[in-house]
Order: sequence, then structure tokens, then C-alpha cells
Amino acid sequence: MKFKGRVRLATVLILLVWSLTWSLPSLAQESDRGEKLKQLEAAAEQLYTHMQQGSVSEAAADMEVLTATLEGLSFQGLTTVEGIHALAEVIMDTKATLAKAEVVPEEWAESSARLRLAVNSLVHPDHALWQQYYTVLAHDLQQMSKARAGGKPAELRVALQTLQQHYEIIRPAAIIRRSSSDISQFTSWLSYVGRLSQEPTWDEAALREALGQGEGMLKELFGRRGDEPVFLPITGLDSPWYWSGMIGLWIVLALGYAGIRKFVGDQTVTAVRRTKEEGFRYRL
Repeated sequence: MKFKGRVRLATVLILLVWSLTWSLPSLAQESDRGEKLKQLEAAAEQLYTHMQQGSVSEAAADMEVLTATLEGLSFQGLTTVEGIHALAEVIMDTKATLAKAEVVPEEWAESSARLRLAVNSLVHPDHALWQQYYTVLAHDLQQMSKARAGGKPAELRVALQTLQQHYEIIRPAAIIRRSSSDISQFTSWLSYVGRLSQEPTWDEAALREALGQGEGMLKELFGRRGDEPVFLPITGLDSPWYWSGMIGLWIVLALGYAGIRKFVGDQTVTAVRRTKEEGFRYRL
């Protein structure tokens, strides 16, 4: 019985060593991919910074590093085929922007932003930067609804154009993480609203229905809850950052008040004899 127990134990140990030996290459490959992804993100961040600054030679060098990092990188389990295609497309678009003889600041800014968000979406599936654009697109949609309610076709077209520009910036990053159906639905919705906004006869009812549909599609695109409101809870204001500014102002005032109280307290504790002229000058 003891002999059989030892044989069984030896067999288990051999199988364990064998399984660990065969798993080492996959673990090594996973570690290598993690390092490559970190290098890819660092290169994208550097490229973004230099393209925002208009630094031609530095941006070109960053692009070389970025493309070199992609060599041998396995995308298995990171994204879909559509996501890989979107990443490749935004890289090619950025390279084309860099290759132009003339530096156009707007094109450099938008191209580098799209690439940065796409790479970040690939590396960080749960907390990607493009998710922060939800508030931006929600504000654009709110502006469209205000223009529709006010019977202002020109303002609605301007708000729609702004929404389309913001969507194009996040689109590659969204394709990397979202289903193709969500992307197709939102893209088709934009085309539909665009056609409605260009019609010579203002169809207010159709636009109202379309904007209501856009609310749900925007939630699906960003993976938000169905009961979460899309429109910002700010009425009568054009800027969505109004209340953020007000909160910041109150914080500054509170800190200033605390600083004054501390200053007065210090003066009370540390009494120093001064002449009348010195005391007046100190208070100023």
C-alpha cells in the first residue's frame, strides 16, 4: 500500500512539473505582450504630445517607435477583427498626416487624439480615456434638442457637425471595445439626422423622434445604464461646465476663508509690538 501511495505521489509530481514546463512559454509570451503594450502606449502618448506641439522631427521619430512596437504583437483576446482594422486605419491616417509638407495644427491635433484614444482603448479595456467623451457628446445632443425645440435649423446643423467631429475622434477607440452593431447603429443614426437637418422643409416631429432615439443609442455606445439620463441637468445655460466652475469657485472661497482665519489666529497667538506705521503696512 505504501509503495502504491508513493507511485501515485510521484505520478502527480511528474504531471505537475510537466504542466508547469509547458505553461512557461505562454506565461513568457503574455509577459512580453504586456511590455509591448506598455511601450506602445508610451509611444502613442509621446506622439500625441509632440503632434499637439507641432514638433515634426520628434513626432516622426515617435511614429517609427510606435510602428516598430507593433511588430510581433499578438492581438489575440485584445480586440476583434474590426478593432484591429480600426487601429491600423488610424495609424495609417496619422502617418499620412505626418507625411504632408505643410503642418495643419487642427489635423495634427485631431489625428494624434484619435490614435492616442485608440491605443489607450486597446491597453485599458475597463477604464479607457474615450469613455470620458460621454459628457461631451451628451452636451452636443442636448444642444441639438434645444435648437430643434427653438425652431433653429442653422443652430441644429452646427450642433450636429460638432457631434460628428467629436464622434470621429472616439470612433476608432469605440470600435476596439464595442460591438459592430453598436457602432453601425450610431453611425447610421448620424446619417439619418444629417439628412433630416438638410431638408428644405423643417420636420420638427421627425427630428424630435430621431433625437429621442439618439439618446438610447448614445447610452449603448458608451455602455451606460438605461435609466441614466443622457441630457445634462442644466437648463438655460450654453456651457456644460458652468456648475463645475461654480463648485470650483466655492472651493477656492472656502480655502481662502480658512486661510484668513488661520492668519488671524496666528496673529492673535504671536503678539509682536510694532509701531502704528509698521502695523498698518503689514496689514496691507
